[in-house]
Amino acid sequence: MVDGTLTMYLGDPPERVEVPEGGVVHVESGTVLQLANHGNADVLLYAYGAPPEAGGAEFLDSAV
Repeated sequence: MVDGTLTMYLGDPPERVEVPEGGVVHVESGTVLQLANHGNADVLLYAYGAPPEAGGAEFLDSAV
């Protein structure tokens, strides 16, 4: 996390994880995830990972 506080919802059912400024999260490939900013300040993050598989995305109902 570069700046701000990010809320992540990981898995199914979703588990809420707060990522503070300077925090790092490792998410296994294939994990259902959603990102949210519940604060008033902007969130700036750096995401690194392998390219997604073509056509592998599934849109789920919001965790919030």
